[in-house]
Amino acid sequence: MMSRVEINPHISGHELLRLLQICFLFVTASVPGANSDTDPSTGNVKAVDRLHAGLFLNYNKNIQPQFEGVPTPVGLGITITYLDVEEMSGKLNVHCWQNIRWRDEMRIWTPSEYDNITEITLKASEVWKPEIKLMDGNDGGSLDDNHVILTHDGHFQWVPPAMYFAYCNLNMINWPHDQQTCKLKIGSYGLKDIKSDLNFTGKGDLSSAKEFDSSVPSTEWEIVDSKVKFVSQDYYGYLEYTLTIQRQSSIYKAIIYTPASCIVILALAAFWLPPHMGGEKILINGLLIIVIAAFLMYFAQLLPIVANKTPLVVIFYSTTLMFLSISTIIEVAVLYLATAKHKRRIPDILKKLLHGKLGTWLLLSQFCVSLEPNSDQNKEMDEHLYENGKDVDDDATNPLDINPNEVAVSRIIQFDWVLLATAVDRVCFLVFSLAFLILAIICAV
Repeated sequence: MMSRVEINPHISGHELLRLLQICFLFVTASVPGANSDTDPSTGNVKAVDRLHAGLFLNYNKNIQPQFEGVPTPVGLGITITYLDVEEMSGKLNVHCWQNIRWRDEMRIWTPSEYDNITEITLKASEVWKPEIKLMDGNDGGSLDDNHVILTHDGHFQWVPPAMYFAYCNLNMINWPHDQQTCKLKIGSYGLKDIKSDLNFTGKGDLSSAKEFDSSVPSTEWEIVDSKVKFVSQDYYGYLEYTLTIQRQSSIYKAIIYTPASCIVILALAAFWLPPHMGGEKILINGLLIIVIAAFLMYFAQLLPIVANKTPLVVIFYSTTLMFLSISTIIEVAVLYLATAKHKRRIPDILKKLLHGKLGTWLLLSQFCVSLEPNSDQNKEMDEHLYENGKDVDDDATNPLDINPNEVAVSRIIQFDWVLLATAVDRVCFLVFSLAFLILAIICAV
């Protein structure tokens, strides 16, 4: 009479499947000749099956494992492979590998009993895993369910790839030589004991639990410093990674600094043109204003609008635009002084200064010789000073009525005004040179 096997209704289907696997393994091992036609190397496979079935007989992957009577701590580390910063949105994009470790005191075996197997590879869906997320910012997605490694001493290691998009408070004052400090808060809700990976394994200190893999280097950013600390809240904990990154801005020397130098040189060179060439000076300043306006539009498209943190490069270009506007107004006044018909002499004080040491310092002595009455350059300038060959005296219509002494006096008067216009140009050259130098020092260009 056959006996009836009763199944305990409290045993789950998963546990029943594990029990049947163990029974099958023992039955096949006890049958004579069952392994006679197998290769000896397949013994390890059989040992792995027995080990796997024995370890996970009463395993519940929805419950956090225990270690020394308390929920097992989780070790967390990251290996950064690539990072980038989106200036317009203020986001830090990090591509990395997560190194997650934990222990389970119930998943320990003796390697000698299982053909010296020291570790096995498991599917991530078979075991309990901490739900690691980015605590602040926009998480790039859940971690991939790749394989988990279990060693004979109960250590689990899971290394999934991850992408994190964290918000960063950007400081663009020193752009394009800026250095940003961003924070990544990586942890899990429900886990209050998270340690850095190096501190978890006892191989390093807490401040260095970050690695950087340069196999895919960032084209613009470089990590210059990193720190990590554990923060515990009421019902969760996380590791706060502080990354200090430096922008590599060699390309900006050709894009920004070389044009800025050319603009300054041309703006200052315009003051050395003859005073009667005011039209050419105004044309040069107008072209430089258009170029600077184009650069400011380029900066507006490239950089975010950040309150109280305007980049110094933008301040340099906008201030240069204001300098050129003031320079244009000055050139209009200089053109009037040099080409208008003056009947009054300049004040004696100014005349003494222009013909004295001040004129020597401003390099006006050579200018005085070249503009002496009856010189070739003076005749050329007469075309700008007089209209249709007329003298300063508009009432003299008959050439016989013109007094040569009066003509010489009028030319001397006009020459003094031209000399004054030239002196204004030279003084403005010195003033604007000093202003550009101070601006460059302040903006560290």
